[in-house]
Amino acid sequence: MEATRELPDDLKRALDFHGHLCPGLLIGYRAAQAASRALQVGASEDEELVLIAENDSCSVDAFQSMLSTTFGKGNLIFRDYGKQVFTLGERGSGRAVRVALRHDALDALDARAPGDGTLDRAGKIDRLLHAEEKDLFNINSVRLELPAKARNHATVPCGRCGEGTMETRMIGSGADSFCLPCAGDLELIAGS
Repeated sequence: MEATRELPDDLKRALDFHGHLCPGLLIGYRAAQAASRALQVGASEDEELVLIAENDSCSVDAFQSMLSTTFGKGNLIFRDYGKQVFTLGERGSGRAVRVALRHDALDALDARAPGDGTLDRAGKIDRLLHAEEKDLFNINSVRLELPAKARNHATVPCGRCGEGTMETRMIGSGADSFCLPCAGDLELIAGS
């Protein structure tokens, strides 16, 4: 793709991580830039930063690649609210910022389009990349109770399926200890 040569290096890394260039990735890219600029932070080496993502769309991949907030490190928390909203907190300072895509941001991009007033995918990508930050996001400092750093827990076998499961995710105790899916299945069987 010829156009990728013109992209900033950090966006190229996000693109490599995500696999394709799309409006969702651009929303996350711009939101991650805004959050890191507001907190004056870079990528998280360990768990210095914590991201609460209120969606599970392409946009979250930009945060993972740019700020190293990942499920694997335990510093990415997913809340299934269906919003393009991201709260980034810094453990050392306790500071946090909430970056929310303005509800009218994409409509405003379309409104400035020539012709019928609707941008195609490439047009949206270009506008998202170059739009003023204030036209895309509401950015606010927030108070945030950051969770404790990720801990390792013992793995124990489920009393039904035998699969190893983190002990803190088991229901019951001893031989009557079950992983969440099996505990749910047993509840369904008992309720029939």
